[in-house]
Amino acid sequence: MKSASISPPGMKARVEVPRELALGLASACTPAMDGHQWAGENVTMARAVLDGPAGWDAAGVLASLLGRPGVGPGWAVLRMPSGLDDARLRLAGAGMLAAIGRPFFSINEGGSLWIGGESTPERDAASFGGNGRQGLHIDAPNTEIVPDYTSLLVLRPDPAGGGHSLVGDLHAALAEMSGADRGELAQLAYFEGHAHRLCGTGAPRMPFPVLDDGGPGRPWIRWAAKMTADRRNHAHMDVLHRYAEALDAHSWVVPLERGCLLVLDQQRAAHGRAALGDQAGLPNGTRRLLLQAKSAFDPAAPAQVLASASGTSDE
Repeated sequence: MKSASISPPGMKARVEVPRELALGLASACTPAMDGHQWAGENVTMARAVLDGPAGWDAAGVLASLLGRPGVGPGWAVLRMPSGLDDARLRLAGAGMLAAIGRPFFSINEGGSLWIGGESTPERDAASFGGNGRQGLHIDAPNTEIVPDYTSLLVLRPDPAGGGHSLVGDLHAALAEMSGADRGELAQLAYFEGHAHRLCGTGAPRMPFPVLDDGGPGRPWIRWAAKMTADRRNHAHMDVLHRYAEALDAHSWVVPLERGCLLVLDQQRAAHGRAALGDQAGLPNGTRRLLLQAKSAFDPAAPAQVLASASGTSDE
């Protein structure tokens, strides 16, 4: 793992969301959903709020970092005002996700856009909401439709000082692999977990190729570090470990504070988590509190319109 860095060399991956913009989004939008998607009227209202100087500035930076096609790193940290209450941070965060796509949930936890909660030792240490290190991965790599964007909203960082997010450059790691390794990774031969009762992702797809170039644009890299411990992948463990090592070599530690929203284009960037600090003695209601939501690519989203108009390409 590289030494701690807020962003890749030469890249400014942090986006300041002005207080007025965050408050405008929180005031104009509601938690209402249309099935698994944030309600259409919310998307419309959020983009109306973004249609102003502060919104244009934020959307322009998002276009350079997250837009498709694009040459940016594929991830960004949106810094929203930490003094906003939790409900307003959720709404403002959803509004910013509408700048790049259509927000939705892939796991139904009571019909809310944002899923997750306080970290707890009762969960598997490496899982979402656990206390241990979580290896680099993309969400739902084992489905027909991998979510375009995933995001993590920090309502309360780890009071013990751990739990920093990890971000990895999937394609920089792939460039380290030999032609033979790429050919092996492209085989329809890999397994990861299960994919039942998900929303907005289509049917489960297993086995699947790690290197999936069957669609338009740049290839998808269907990756999760825990694949290296899945016995179903026993015939391909060597190449999986080589890719894992390459990805670790192209990864960064990203500290996040309250109000930070980490957004990742899953076609370009993987994410994970360093282990939390010592949780002994921390009472309920004080431990790390992190939420997650997805966003589907939408060419009409402000950042995507700006990225397309810029004429830059990652092809």
